[in-house]
Amino acid sequence: MIDPEVNDKLIQTFETCEIHFKRMEFARSKVEGVIPLTTENYYKIEDEAVSFIDQYIFRFSKLQDVIGARLFPLTLEALAESVGGKPFIDILNRLEKLEVIDSTLSWIQLRKIRNDVTHEYPALISEKIEGINLLFENLEEMKRIISRCRSILEKHGL
Repeated sequence: MIDPEVNDKLIQTFETCEIHFKRMEFARSKVEGVIPLTTENYYKIEDEAVSFIDQYIFRFSKLQDVIGARLFPLTLEALAESVGGKPFIDILNRLEKLEVIDSTLSWIQLRKIRNDVTHEYPALISEKIEGINLLFENLEEMKRIISRCRSILEKHGL
């Protein structure tokens, strides 16, 4: 039986994730004509499209924060696994073993990409373009991770 407080936090966390997905999908729909970005089209993007790309990046960042800081620990806590005081890498490794994430390394790399694209360094435009494209490509992976959290909780009757 799951602790009612943990259950309430999980419900709120899943709802927060859905809000971020909704906003990301809206932003994505507004830039379908320019994604994937290239160095050629990057400099031709209109300000409105840039604002939707920025919105997508912002929501992706928020989503990844919610998943990492709340959903992952709450999922493990609901499964009666100790997370208190554990380094985040240990939490990721456990989630990999539970097949919630494909790999610890891929989560860390995605986080690094996310952090890299939030900075404006003109000399690193090609890396930023590549990173933005990767964030757009990984929307479905983020959905799968959340779905796996739901599934593992349901599988254990939670």
